[in-house]
Amino acid sequence: MDSILIKGGMVADGSGAPSAELNVAIKGSRISGLFKPSEASKASMVIDATGMIVCPGFVDIHTHSDLYLLQNPLAESKIRQGVTTELVGNCGGSAAPLIGAAREVLVDSARDLEVNIDWSSIDEYLLRLYNLRTSVNVATLVGAETLRLCVLGTKDVKADPESLRKMNGLLTESMLQGAFGLSSGLIYAPGCYASTEELISLASTSASLGGIYTSHIRGEGGTLVRAVAEAIRIGREARTAVEISHHKACGKPNWGMVNETLKMIERARAEGIDVGFDVYPYTASNTSLDSILPPWARDGGKEAILGRLKNPDERRRIAETFSTRSDEFENTVMEDGWENIVIQGLSHGSNRRFENKSVADIAKELGKDPIETAFDLMVEERLNVSAIFHEISEDDVMTVMRHPLACIGSDGMSESAYGPLSDSATHPRSYGTFPRVLRRYSIEKGLFPLHEAIMKMTSIPAERIGLLDRGMLAKGMAADVVIFDPLKVRDVATFEDSHRYPEGIVSVLVNGAVTIENGQHTKERAGLVLRHTPRVG
Repeated sequence: MDSILIKGGMVADGSGAPSAELNVAIKGSRISGLFKPSEASKASMVIDATGMIVCPGFVDIHTHSDLYLLQNPLAESKIRQGVTTELVGNCGGSAAPLIGAAREVLVDSARDLEVNIDWSSIDEYLLRLYNLRTSVNVATLVGAETLRLCVLGTKDVKADPESLRKMNGLLTESMLQGAFGLSSGLIYAPGCYASTEELISLASTSASLGGIYTSHIRGEGGTLVRAVAEAIRIGREARTAVEISHHKACGKPNWGMVNETLKMIERARAEGIDVGFDVYPYTASNTSLDSILPPWARDGGKEAILGRLKNPDERRRIAETFSTRSDEFENTVMEDGWENIVIQGLSHGSNRRFENKSVADIAKELGKDPIETAFDLMVEERLNVSAIFHEISEDDVMTVMRHPLACIGSDGMSESAYGPLSDSATHPRSYGTFPRVLRRYSIEKGLFPLHEAIMKMTSIPAERIGLLDRGMLAKGMAADVVIFDPLKVRDVATFEDSHRYPEGIVSVLVNGAVTIENGQHTKERAGLVLRHTPRVG
């Protein structure tokens, strides 16, 4: 007898085929079969999904929950929107390996989350997750920036052959322990100091073990085309599958440029280079405020950066870079404007009143220049301040999202509406990405039918990562299942009120365990640590 029978719903199996009325039978942690309503089937538990859509659990290919899951293993904001699997270790930063500066940087990041860093290797990190037990499945990449921190520290230096050998050795060791590939974050320091040749070397090692290369490319504004070309080159020369993270064109002067980059990707695929991309359904990005600084100003790590911001001459030199375009870095300030850079994550008591206000408005309130305002906030918060950048065109979001190669990634974290994770505002994508695609872009705007939207959230990202038993509803596949009401599903989190769970996600099963029931968390923690099986030889 089956454990669970989901009956009466319209099944969108993740393949992209139109939905059909089928019953889904589950035995233990696996799907035992899909049956027509007329076919008899018995189970210990029956879930009536009449009027609902039944589909695979959503696979979030781009997340930053590495430490957040250790703070809140219930993965509240993700599981409540139907996410059953998260891929962490993105944008060049991963939870391991931790040697030297890599450990120092992660310990600093973990402090506000109240997470104790008691591991060094990918294996130890994954064991920590396994012993803790999370409500979602977790897979990880290895960050190229993390590898650089392990071997070269925070300085802007070229990787010599011996350093590259050490980085490749750590990458190999990490992939043999279960990592799914390599990620890079080429706007962040020290990741931005890596040459294309360094990345090709690392991506080649990852590819030799069957891994993928994902990249927050070197620029998403004026240098977007050149940055995409670099990612394609890495794919070609390293013979690796490439995933361009959160593909977009930032800054109004660059809107529409995605039409050119999408053609570049199509041409690359025609040449046999496996290039794909993910996208989130919002017109604003979110990252650390210090990312606006030119690369040379971030050389040497936190204390060196703060030293420059406190030095009047260095401060003036940094400020001057904001007034001219440069091929060396994305001038976010020039392309977005201070009025479109909104501050979040403030912890200094006197600064808390500036949450969710633009730098321009804060500067006006203080009677200061916006540049000085931004610099002062970075110093007072010791760089631990984030920002929302309202910089993306809605037309571009839809252009990228409707492309057949596109899959959905939140670029968010597993957060919660309580505890330390709710202390400050966040980007609503952590709470609403997947319901927003379903409601706004599929149902309301008709960008694609629901079964195609679901495919972009399930089988496409699962295949990109290399998860062979997830992303589809079929016999023998893992029983990760979402049941949602197509009349009620919607995101409700906003930039002004971000810690709000979505509506219309009725039930979520993870490895056959009911984790969301009637829209509420059951406190079940049946998620698995997913380890990549390396291809050797």
